[in-house]
Amino acid sequence: MNYYKVFYYHPLDLTFKSAQTLQVIKDYYHLSKLGVSVVVYGSYENINDLLLIQEYVASANFRVISRKRTFFGKIVAKVVFFWSMLSPTEKKTIVTRHYRKLSSAFLIKKIISNLRVVHEMHEESFPYLFKTHIKKEHIKSLLKNKSLDCLIFTNYSQQVFFKQEFECDPIKFAILPNGVEFDKFQGVTMSNNFVLTYLGQFNHWKNVELIFKALSLLDKKYTLRIAGGKGDNESEVFIKNLMEQYNIDSSRVCYLGFINNHEVANKVLKNSNVLLLPLGDNIQSKFLTSPMKLFEYMATSIPVLSVDYPSVRLIASEKIFFSSNDAKSFASQIENICNKSHNFFNFDSMNVLARQYSYKSRSNKFLKEVISEL
Repeated sequence: MNYYKVFYYHPLDLTFKSAQTLQVIKDYYHLSKLGVSVVVYGSYENINDLLLIQEYVASANFRVISRKRTFFGKIVAKVVFFWSMLSPTEKKTIVTRHYRKLSSAFLIKKIISNLRVVHEMHEESFPYLFKTHIKKEHIKSLLKNKSLDCLIFTNYSQQVFFKQEFECDPIKFAILPNGVEFDKFQGVTMSNNFVLTYLGQFNHWKNVELIFKALSLLDKKYTLRIAGGKGDNESEVFIKNLMEQYNIDSSRVCYLGFINNHEVANKVLKNSNVLLLPLGDNIQSKFLTSPMKLFEYMATSIPVLSVDYPSVRLIASEKIFFSSNDAKSFASQIENICNKSHNFFNFDSMNVLARQYSYKSRSNKFLKEVISEL
């Protein structure tokens, strides 16, 4: 299997505090466990963050090309990454996630033999929707280019949106939603304690504000446990401002800061009453995101409540609870869930679905539908 080599052509912020980096490292680490050689590159601010990543991938054929985050360091890491592509390997695959890198990959393909180009779709994969200087036809020409060997949708809703935008499917594509380390979340059970939990980043389009607005409408027995952001002063100020904006007493909100992903099951999710997945009124939330937390939530034995968008419903189906994107509806569903006894919930059904998205399953599908077919 070592004749397969994957080069992830995107500079990573080498810390697990970056949701993007966490997703990439986990996705491709598990692929490398199947015998595929993987190379990524990036820069770091804190050496301890880099060491955590290196420790995580140590047991696999996974190379992290890293340099200290300086202008020169970033250039060196990129040069070393390109140099590594010249190694003799029978089948090489370069994976991109940004349209500029995709354009560059087409040029690299003309220079390096046996190179195949794969492009991943993520929240910013239709950049003309957010940046007026980027033209829709340019992005379409890249995503429909014959030099693109496979397009990876990381959510079923992305394929739906692609077809809406371009009135066709890609020439070749695979649908590979995010994976989950399923076994880590087994034994994470609910408590009837009115504790609402959110785990994730605080990006504007994720609409964390919806949680606070809903909490302000609920009885004071409902409390919020929240973990994520960067765990820095800016994140703390963000939480504090929302509490002040919606007049929520500090005793009702417990901000845990940033928690390492391998600890979130027991330190964040366990003994919650409801796990929350808010989303904003925007294209990223409705069609383009593939929220890692959804898969982790569904691997537990705790009810999950999400805003009802295709990005979630096309994955979770009827296995979780849904709400419209307004605080009254969200709060009402929280009350509805918390008023039900434990016996009401069918966690086995939700867990069976979550297991289908295990990293092992995702990696096998990647190997079969993407790499082996190229």
